[in-house]
Amino acid sequence: MLTITHPQIVAQTRDIPIGLVPFRKTETSHLGLILKCTKEQMLTAKLRGGFRCYLAPISVSGFQSHSLITAFFDDYDEPLIVKTILVDDEGSHEFLEVLSQESFDVHFFDEHHRELLAYQAHNSEAENFKSHLKKIKLGSPEKFQTDPHFLGSIDDEVTRWFGERGAIDDQSALTIALGKPLFPEDIFIDDARPEVNSYHGRLSNMHASLLREDAGHFGELDIVGVLLRTFGSDEIFLNPVRPDNGREFSDVLVVASNNVVIIQAKDSPNTEQTLARSIERKKLVVRSHLKKAAKQLRGSISYAKSCNALKIATAQREYEIDLTNRSVFGLIVTKELFSDEYPVYSSLLFDLFDDTEVPCFAFDYPELNIWTTNLRTENEFVSRLAQLFKAAVKYGEFPRLRLWLTNPSMLGDKFKP
Repeated sequence: MLTITHPQIVAQTRDIPIGLVPFRKTETSHLGLILKCTKEQMLTAKLRGGFRCYLAPISVSGFQSHSLITAFFDDYDEPLIVKTILVDDEGSHEFLEVLSQESFDVHFFDEHHRELLAYQAHNSEAENFKSHLKKIKLGSPEKFQTDPHFLGSIDDEVTRWFGERGAIDDQSALTIALGKPLFPEDIFIDDARPEVNSYHGRLSNMHASLLREDAGHFGELDIVGVLLRTFGSDEIFLNPVRPDNGREFSDVLVVASNNVVIIQAKDSPNTEQTLARSIERKKLVVRSHLKKAAKQLRGSISYAKSCNALKIATAQREYEIDLTNRSVFGLIVTKELFSDEYPVYSSLLFDLFDDTEVPCFAFDYPELNIWTTNLRTENEFVSRLAQLFKAAVKYGEFPRLRLWLTNPSMLGDKFKP
């Protein structure tokens, strides 16, 4: 495992929320690839025996360059993708060098920086790709440094290109085949570190595996894990219950200095059968999950508003939480959300606000991962929620959070392995 053999490389990529990072082993100078991605992308790569890489041209406001789109085909029309902007810098040239190799090691990490898969990867089109690179020109990174909003326009262009790609683009894409595993594919990780196990309601160590039949249990632990970036462990409660009837109050509860966030989570198993669902079926599942979560959130908020002090309990003890000077927010976290379904999601969230007078939001888990990676304090987290709700009211629809991904080398020297 790269985690064991090259911990210095792994440590330098810890704060990257999701994306691709080339690395060079000092003893061989051979380049490999770290791929931080979702559990769904990881399982798709495993089941399909690989992934595909597209080199998409970019042309926005006179800026011309390319983006690397890494696609995991759970569905042909709408595969899971990771977008990486390429510019004229050392990191981008290393990306292109990796893909010019006939073989290289690829290591898959999840958003908590846990290495779950690793393979010897093979690229049969390496020589053709090297010839193609002679025609490629990469744009200067200076535009991104002077105009941070420019990246949004680039992201729109990359998304448009991929959505309109044709048969020739698919034929030109590199197929990266996963060969021999570098360690067993069915590992189970048990994380005994105190800093990730000190939240209220802990019954076992934080743990993870790639295949997940019990989606809810693992999903709730993952949510606690990403919230620990922003909130203290003493502010997070897992599966608190109501002492008056023993029923679960919420899946996760955050009680910070000035705010309370009530979270209901809905996930799906991470299995081959779930990944094989059609897009329409997946959209129907998300709608159903949101409706159920909204009903639960409505009940949780109603109970909280009926209390002078919110009374909850975990297996360890009971708690009384003074809500007098704390603002309350509701959050539904699902496995995924779909951009063309936001009118449906928004209607449900506005109805929830009308009934409770509490601002409520729907994030998919990858969005929450990005959110907590970038917003590391209670004030930042809540201020952005307030901005998001203000925009939703202004435009009559909640905006989709933009999850564009940069070339990690554009984020600073500490991200260069």
